[in-house]
Amino acid sequence: MSRDRQMIGDCPKCGGHDLACAYNHFESDELTIDSWEHKCPGCGFRETTAFRSDDEDAKPEDVDPHICPYCARSRS
Repeated sequence: MSRDRQMIGDCPKCGGHDLACAYNHFESDELTIDSWEHKCPGCGFRETTAFRSDDEDAKPEDVDPHICPYCARSRS
C-alpha cells in the first residue's frame, strides 16, 4: 500500500493549522482501493472517502479517485 500525507491548512472545526490530507492506494489482483482522509490532530476532526473497484454502486464517470474530494489535490 502506498501512502501520501500532506499538511494542507486550517481545520474547518477548530481553526487549527495542522489539517492533514492523506491518500492511500491499495492494489491486488482484482481489487483497487483509493482512499482520502482529512484529519486534524488538535480536535480530532476527520472525514474519509474510499473508492473501490469492486463497489457495486460505482462512482460517477466524472469522479476521479486520484483527486481528493475535499481539497482537490492530486495524488503524488
